[in-house]
Amino acid sequence: MNKFLPTLAVAWMLPAAAFAQSTVAIYGAIDAGLRYQTNVDAAGNGQLTMGSGNSFSNRLGFRGEEDLGNGLKARFRLESGFSSKSGALDNTNNVLFNRTASVGLGGTWGYIDLGRQYTIGFRTELFLDPYDHHYTGIVPLSSGAGTTLPAAARTAGLGASSSSGTRFNNDIQYTGTFGPWTVRAEHAPGENAEDRSRGTAQALGVLYAGGPLLAGGAYTYKQTTAGLGNRAWIVGGGYKAKDLTFKAGVSRERQETAGGAGIYQNRTVFGGASYQVNGPVALTAAVYRSDYDGLVDEGSRTLYLLGGVYAFSKRSNIYAELDLNRYSGALVPSKQTSQRGVSLGLMHTF
Repeated sequence: MNKFLPTLAVAWMLPAAAFAQSTVAIYGAIDAGLRYQTNVDAAGNGQLTMGSGNSFSNRLGFRGEEDLGNGLKARFRLESGFSSKSGALDNTNNVLFNRTASVGLGGTWGYIDLGRQYTIGFRTELFLDPYDHHYTGIVPLSSGAGTTLPAAARTAGLGASSSSGTRFNNDIQYTGTFGPWTVRAEHAPGENAEDRSRGTAQALGVLYAGGPLLAGGAYTYKQTTAGLGNRAWIVGGGYKAKDLTFKAGVSRERQETAGGAGIYQNRTVFGGASYQVNGPVALTAAVYRSDYDGLVDEGSRTLYLLGGVYAFSKRSNIYAELDLNRYSGALVPSKQTSQRGVSLGLMHTF
């Protein structure tokens, strides 16, 4: 009997071992180059810098999936960002996996992932962005790069991206893809024992990619740790015709203030087109317009961006871009109403 039990245990485990197949991949991207920008300070001086992730954010990641049988799969993703010019982590909080740290289960019905993840608002912006989330240090989508809001608006909780932000901690996110439709829902607990609604975030989103048509939208509601509501939405669409793709959208974020003093609001309207000139050469042009309304002030920023890519292969390319920013009102940086920039670099993915 004593010999029989271990044998039975091993036999019970064998079927699971037979169908449980796991894969783990290491992936990443490294992007380095030069960038020059005019009017970077109040005196109107220009600055030449070694760019890090100018076109595509540097990253090192690990992802894996295991087939658990009966249509069920487990997956994980760990992703860290870094600076190519120094090798340092690309954040100030010394968080190793600052880009993504998630684990999930799924099947034909979709996936449920838990951890630090990209928000649904971000995923919708990525789908609609004419630059497909390149030049994140210039374009105001997701991180709000290049748009400096007044300090009072930032303190209240308004984001320069006009959306819910790039990532949520503690995020529980569902993703289901059914034909040309992708639907998403998420909830991120605030972990506040006294008031469970404070610091939380919820969102819904839907994407459509059927034939030449593209469309998407998302709505996010979250509360600051002080219990003030923040509402953001994004909607847009596009059209693909052979080598030409056009995309456009609008996003808006509104932040409540203490005591009902008013609303801070930021809105971004964007649109552009990309064209595959030939096999290795592609061009993209886009415009992004941000409008800020505060309690006592307002301002705007318009970004014109023209970029080109020459692909040596599927993994390596050189890129160049020209950009022009025009500012007014409360969004004027360093007393300068315009800035011009140019970037040139090399990017490799693995």
